[in-house]
Amino acid sequence: MATLTTTSAQPWIISRREDLLWLQGSVLAGVALLVFFRLAPGLDDATYTPGHLAVLGLLLWGVLFDGTHVWGTYARSYLAPDEGSRAALPGAWSWGLIALGPVLAVVDHYLLAPEPSQLSRAGWLFRGFLAFAYLWAYWHLVRQHYGFLVMYRRRAGENDPRGARLDTFLLWTICLYPYLRFTLGEGYARSGLPVLTPDGWAEPARWLLDGTFLALMMCGLVLMISGRFERFQLGPKHLLLAIVLVFHVAVFGLLDNLLTITATLTIFHNLQYHRIVWKYERGLGRTPSGGLTPYLTLGVALGLAWYGPRVLGVALLQSNLARNCLLGLGWGVAFHHYLVDGYIWRVRRSRTVAQALDAGVVRP
Repeated sequence: MATLTTTSAQPWIISRREDLLWLQGSVLAGVALLVFFRLAPGLDDATYTPGHLAVLGLLLWGVLFDGTHVWGTYARSYLAPDEGSRAALPGAWSWGLIALGPVLAVVDHYLLAPEPSQLSRAGWLFRGFLAFAYLWAYWHLVRQHYGFLVMYRRRAGENDPRGARLDTFLLWTICLYPYLRFTLGEGYARSGLPVLTPDGWAEPARWLLDGTFLALMMCGLVLMISGRFERFQLGPKHLLLAIVLVFHVAVFGLLDNLLTITATLTIFHNLQYHRIVWKYERGLGRTPSGGLTPYLTLGVALGLAWYGPRVLGVALLQSNLARNCLLGLGWGVAFHHYLVDGYIWRVRRSRTVAQALDAGVVRP
């Protein structure tokens, strides 16, 4: 099993071609989806119907990309033949997350006064659940970018903890800024999720956020370029940071619906994830699910079972309780994926992960 021995000779996680195609170039799929949603008719609660172009786009993304990437998680963990790949899995209690959303929807329906919510009406409990869901989804997405950032640092031989903290600071500043700015706009207000900014504070808050972001980015970039902590040399990690910055700012700036924003940001994540799962499995001398065809077939089947009710079911039903139960169920599957994914990729928990990801690195 080949391992990486000279970090300076190979700054890429897989190879220059593979990284540029899958780990960074897959952002082009997100750009294509951004253009699609931007050109599609506007989507809101009133127009969310099975025949709406954006709804069909959400369904296809969920089935072909999001569902298949969750299958990649299970193929690489629960269904893996080796004990090392299953060692870090959470206990059976984790499957209870799938039922969390529907349970809260029922409790909310019978105990709390309904108000406008995303695609339905709900009380503060379920609307708070949805806000938490989007936050965890975004955390999960950014954590994957962080994982690639750490691997690029390792490939480049960058070991100074101060440099690592600076890179982490820049990544989170880049990702949190457009998200927080969106929560101060009209698109978020229309989503039905809890708004914490008092009336009249949104505009000054946006100006304050813009100024803070520019100041923090300037300070961070000056520290990075000055080489105060580590020798500065442009490499793959800088390209990744630049791509994430431009893409996230563009998505939150051009789209005004959390459903389409989530799909557009996540398709980038989906394709990255497929490639890293494939690399992991190849590092252990096998392919996920035994081959590409069964891997994609089973992934699409999971996507249909998950996103059929989550997208079309919600569009077809009129009952607020039924819609919220399906929305909660859909998020429950996502929650389980987020939890499992957070466990299985931690190198410190399993030596198998580090060995598999280092194996098969293509040298320049």
